[in-house]
Amino acid sequence: MSRPWRKRLRSAFGYLLLLIVVVSAVDLWRSRDMPTTLAVLGPLTTLEGKELDLAALSREEPVLIYVWASWCGICRFVSPMVNLVGEPLVSIAIASGPDARVTGYLAQHGYDFAVVNDEHHVLARRLGIQATPTLMVASKGELKYATTGFTTLPGIYLRLWLAKIRD
Repeated sequence: MSRPWRKRLRSAFGYLLLLIVVVSAVDLWRSRDMPTTLAVLGPLTTLEGKELDLAALSREEPVLIYVWASWCGICRFVSPMVNLVGEPLVSIAIASGPDARVTGYLAQHGYDFAVVNDEHHVLARRLGIQATPTLMVASKGELKYATTGFTTLPGIYLRLWLAKIRD
């Protein structure tokens, strides 16, 4: 490898490392008001009428919790990746309108993940959500990881894997 390429590669690695540090610091700062336990949510009901107990669901394996909104620009990029993750996944649509509107939005975009409609932003306030999208990983009844804003599919899988090996 020639010297200019090595220098560019080293520089790119340095920028990547800096980006990881900044993103991690922002995530820590934004998640400071988030609770550590899922008990604050209580029982949830999906748009299909299915009752969910996230604490019980997360006892077996880590659960991805995706907080999003139909009006969120970044969610339009993150939602298709979240849709690929599969179960166990629970999403919370905040301030996106009545159930029929959210159901129509999901059908229009081909999303098949479970959705709890938080039309009046109650659950988001309980979780301390300040921005969308927010992705959290719950394991053993506790919130383990949270990130806000754009994330990638490998980043989602990495957080789920970390929660699995840390338990």
